Amino acid sequence: MFEESKIWVTLFLVGLIISFSYYIHYQDTVDDANLALQQSQSRLASMKDLLSVKKKSWNEKERIVNKIKAEAEKNTTLLGAQETLGQRYNKADSDFKFALESMRESVERTRNNAPGTELGEIKLANGKTLLNVKIRKVDESGISFIHADGVGTMPSDQVPENLKEQYDLGPNALVSMIQQAQIALLQEAGTDGTNNLSSLEIPASSPSVGPIAKKITVDDSKIKSIKLRMAELDSRIANYNGLVAQYRTAAQSHQSLAEAAKYRGVPSTRHTENANKNLAQAALLENQKASLVEERGKLAVELDYAIRGK
Repeated sequence: MFEESKIWVTLFLVGLIISFSYYIHYQDTVDDANLALQQSQSRLASMKDLLSVKKKSWNEKERIVNKIKAEAEKNTTLLGAQETLGQRYNKADSDFKFALESMRESVERTRNNAPGTELGEIKLANGKTLLNVKIRKVDESGISFIHADGVGTMPSDQVPENLKEQYDLGPNALVSMIQQAQIALLQEAGTDGTNNLSSLEIPASSPSVGPIAKKITVDDSKIKSIKLRMAELDSRIANYNGLVAQYRTAAQSHQSLAEAAKYRGVPSTRHTENANKNLAQAALLENQKASLVEERGKLAVELDYAIRGK
């Protein structure tokens, strides 16, 4: 009877040990299941955040592309306007030079035909009257003549108004005024007298430009390339942010499991190692993201210079 009792006691102890082992195994299984669930939930949340970031990034890319297309169309309009303006300028310059040359030739012809012309009695601007006046020569300085008392010269400021107008003399001479206007136009167009329309700044009031004045010399293709590169970097930076957040969340989950394991008196080394690995991966991604942020900053400066045409 006593031997039978010992057997039952032994069986009870063995069953108790087996039950305790299964309990430990069950707890580990539950911990692993909870960790897997937390990681799945963390990945799901991170994927949702990453999806939202990518959607925003894609919308921003579309906005930038549409803006670049609009700028390209605007630039095409400006180039067309520049070409038209250049053609009109060249035609106006040609017509202006032709009119000036024709007028100069007409004045020179009138002056050359003036010698021998009898003016009779004339009254100078200073009040002096001359009789039997006959022209010898006419030039820009005035009129050389013969009169009843001998030979003389009328400076251009003393010539009667009707003769000033006829021979284009005095400070208001038409040929002189046109020549001065031509010199002023050449100085504005360029010191070499060429059409320098490519460097002209289009006024803000121009209907083809809009409210902001732009220079035609701005390299729109370079600006487009820089903006596209910046949009690509923005997308990569957003992706890095999502991954960093995901690894940090996983590290926090492992740290929580490690603390729970310590509280229950079970090993926590595996959870601590996983937490450290996730933190190290997050730090690595942060360094990689920092280099992208630095590159984007340089592109922003380059874009600013490109827009200002420097």
